[in-house]
Amino acid sequence: MKTAQHKTALFISLRYLFSKKKHNIINVISIVSMLGIMVSSAALIVVLSVFNGMQDMIGGWFNAFNPDFEITLVEGKSFEVDSFPKAKIEQLPEVAAVSEVVSDMVLTTYQERQELLRIKGVDTHYKDRNHYEDMLIDGTFDFYRGDQPCAVIGTVAAGKLLIQLNSYDRLKLYYPKRTKKNLANPTDAFNTQYLYPTGVFSTNTNYDQEYVFCPIEFARELMMYEGQVTSIEVQLKNLSDYQKVQSKIQAIVGDKYKIQNKYQQEASLFKTMQSEKLVIYVILAFILLVAAFNIIGSLGMLILEKQSDTAILRSMGATQGLVQRVFLYEGMATSLLGGLGGMVLGAIICFIQQTFHIVKLGGADSSYLIQYYPVQMHVLDFVIVLVTILLISLLTSFLPAQKLKKSLQNNNL
Repeated sequence: MKTAQHKTALFISLRYLFSKKKHNIINVISIVSMLGIMVSSAALIVVLSVFNGMQDMIGGWFNAFNPDFEITLVEGKSFEVDSFPKAKIEQLPEVAAVSEVVSDMVLTTYQERQELLRIKGVDTHYKDRNHYEDMLIDGTFDFYRGDQPCAVIGTVAAGKLLIQLNSYDRLKLYYPKRTKKNLANPTDAFNTQYLYPTGVFSTNTNYDQEYVFCPIEFARELMMYEGQVTSIEVQLKNLSDYQKVQSKIQAIVGDKYKIQNKYQQEASLFKTMQSEKLVIYVILAFILLVAAFNIIGSLGMLILEKQSDTAILRSMGATQGLVQRVFLYEGMATSLLGGLGGMVLGAIICFIQQTFHIVKLGGADSSYLIQYYPVQMHVLDFVIVLVTILLISLLTSFLPAQKLKKSLQNNNL
């Protein structure tokens, strides 16, 4: 019985939706409401898709630099390699390579300039396993010139120091001694070593401002970390299994160590981007709500216009609930038509931008790394927008429908 009433209410509401009204103002308000919801829905889809594109692009830059997993101590800075179960991790079938790393901040001088940079000591095969040569923009990714240790430096850091790869000038690195210091001679409180700059890399991230790659033997000698590392990096054969592999590695190393995947290594960045996306969604959803409130006015006027129809339905045995549902479905149908139309429009706009890159960042001669707005459509965004439209349409349609129900009760109709 209830199903039949729902079908009847839906049928009548659709007839009301597409039929011509006696008062043209009702049609005008309905069309304005539908267009407002359409534009707001399209804006939601487009803006969320642009955020997705930005996040995927920026995340790709960071993920290209970061290892699949980074293993560090939960408490402490360095640990002995011999006490770490490296061999067990290497035996996992999903693991492609395991690398030892020694990294810390050092004071770096070049000619008359100085910067506080982070050196990252790695083995000579590290660049091959992690495809860092693809990031090289000048010079070579070599760690030795004859028997002299060399460095590959980030492009921003190289610019600040005015690095000249073809000169014989060397980077001079200072690192505080871990042993007892001689306060009478401050210069004796630092270890000092030299590196030849042989290459410059670019990742388009903040890593370009501070990172310097060098041989791990050099880093150990400078920091007095003989037989120690500050982290272990793991590369996988297939990233699709990273959650399962992360659990396996955690079981091997125990609670003494923490394991971070690519996204956990940049947790603050991705959390910030998600927060920005959420704020934009809330703002646009509020605009959608304001546009949908026009439905209250159009439904109120429609209820007044259809009073005679309501009386006829009641005389034919229609319940108050059925009459209420007619106008409830009428308002929801208006919102859904506008919302679905907006989602389709937003998808078309995103597809055009993805294919033809119509909207540029800056002019034709701009120096932006991203020449156009990146767009990436996600099914989840469409689901979220659809649910938002349903909730807003239910809210804005329920208010006049509830008012009608009280009116029917007061008039004993």
